[in-house]
Amino acid sequence: MQVSHFNSILENIIQKMKNAFTCLTVIIGDFNINILTKSNQSSTLQTFMNKYYLKLIFIGSTIINDTQIDHIWTNAPIQQCHFGTTQTYWIDHKPIYFAFKLSNYVPQFVLPHNTTK
Repeated sequence: MQVSHFNSILENIIQKMKNAFTCLTVIIGDFNINILTKSNQSSTLQTFMNKYYLKLIFIGSTIINDTQIDHIWTNAPIQQCHFGTTQTYWIDHKPIYFAFKLSNYVPQFVLPHNTTK
């Protein structure tokens, strides 16, 4: 798929959620564009995302051949984010994680019911 076609699809999605961009937004996924190299594809994608005030979080290599094709784009302040990769040995992609601190947010954990009598 060409980057322009991909951008068109992504723009349609973003337009549907344009009201969401007044809130914290995170787009995570396998973009199949190596952002670690300077290419027309990576430049076009960065320009497109910057248009929507989304910043790329550089997490380094996300696949075993030292490329970053799995991306995290967000409008969250980077200082409030915790992110990275972890190693697995059964797939070639490294799982990525992203967490951010929300002010006045207290996580609610639901413990499973005790099913033993």
